[in-house]
Amino acid sequence: MNNKILSAYLPKTYQYKAEDLSLEICFQSNPFDLDPESLFALALRKNRRRRFLFVSKVLGKHIPVNPLLPLLAGAALAVQYAKELLGIEHPCYAAIIQALKTKQQMSEVFETLIKKPLIAPPEKTLFIGFAETATALGHSVFSLFDNACYLHTTREEIPCLKPELDFREEHSHAVNHRCYVMNNADLKTAQTIVFIDDELTTGNTVLNIIQAIHRQYPKKNYVILSLLDWRSAEHRARFKQVESELGTEIQALSLMGGEFKYSDLAKEQNANVNPSWEPQIFGQLSQEEGKPLPEPHFISKYFPFDESELVAVYSQDSSGWLNKTPYLRLTGRFGLSWSNHQKSISLARKIGGKLKLMRQGSKTLCLGTGEFMYFPMLISTYMGEGVSFHSTTRSPIYTIARTDYAVQNGCSFLCPEDPGIINYVYNLPENYYDDVYFFMEREVSRKRLYPLQQIIQAKGIFHAVFVICSSSPERRFLSDPKNPTAANP
Repeated sequence: MNNKILSAYLPKTYQYKAEDLSLEICFQSNPFDLDPESLFALALRKNRRRRFLFVSKVLGKHIPVNPLLPLLAGAALAVQYAKELLGIEHPCYAAIIQALKTKQQMSEVFETLIKKPLIAPPEKTLFIGFAETATALGHSVFSLFDNACYLHTTREEIPCLKPELDFREEHSHAVNHRCYVMNNADLKTAQTIVFIDDELTTGNTVLNIIQAIHRQYPKKNYVILSLLDWRSAEHRARFKQVESELGTEIQALSLMGGEFKYSDLAKEQNANVNPSWEPQIFGQLSQEEGKPLPEPHFISKYFPFDESELVAVYSQDSSGWLNKTPYLRLTGRFGLSWSNHQKSISLARKIGGKLKLMRQGSKTLCLGTGEFMYFPMLISTYMGEGVSFHSTTRSPIYTIARTDYAVQNGCSFLCPEDPGIINYVYNLPENYYDDVYFFMEREVSRKRLYPLQQIIQAKGIFHAVFVICSSSPERRFLSDPKNPTAANP
């Protein structure tokens, strides 16, 4: 990616190029004077509705980062919201922004942040993070607030529950979003709803959920927090129109904002993308033939949770298999109070300390899975120095082995939770990490993990730990996808 600064002061204009795609961005807001290149890079994605992708460098999704960085990015949005819209300046306000800018003393700032008083909004507030990318970002924003609760949208199907909200993200590779709420009192009684996403491009997704909520539980105030805000004047006018139609107020804050225009030479010429950019595929052969890989260096680690920390509902994948392993309440997929969130800190510290003792080298990768990001990220912060964190994703992105491009390599594999869904992991260099910890919220059959084992071995990593957040230390991987009640002895 080539970029060039064309002016010295705001509004700044940058030009970004990635192969046949060119973007010109005019930055109009940068309240913390952050370097754009520290926040994002550009990539091409396999989606004709929107071919470009702003790949965040502080989110812990596609690019490996220090796990503290995305937690502090969320904290920066939290204190920005508190100061600008609530008139409350958090004691760690300056320290959070400085750590985010310099990437120095992040651990000290985060530990101080945990001990500082919470921000108390004047009215009950519900924070909603968008799946799959912003589930952890939303959770990290919420974690600084009292008198609040958290919920994240999900793309999973849970047939025994009726979604409280169902809406669409039209431009996405997976358009359907759902909100499952075990107790809809928070949704009913919250006076302000704060939405958190990594970026706003048109804002259509958040308008869709605002309208879905407003039909059932109308609110006077909606707030949108995002790392990046690229809405054009036309898009902002649409927000004003919806405000007027609903009789409500919609406010938006971001760490950086502006407008862009782009040209897509490949689309204009109806050209095909170079097939060599496709991520490497793993796993189909192993799953079809059921041939296990050598496993002397592959460990399964289970951590039991109390029943109060679990949600005992089942999910159904595209093949009809029912997975009856409980979900974790701590993720926020079913709604989360701050008191329940507080348990996650002590649990993460305890689990992280145990996993730290299992490390076999100085460079360790921790991988979350899809929407399951925040709790693994929190655990990773307690595993010592030299830990990088990011997550698998459903997002199909073209890979280009070039240092100025955001996604240099990638692997695709069948999702362990649902083999009808392709998952990806990006920016995993060969012969770099000494060990990898792969975090899963729920159990699946061991057979469904073979593709991940293949990827790990192909990348030259021969110490892998599959961390399963399970309901009982006696449980093992489900042995038969057609019989979810059977488990290995």
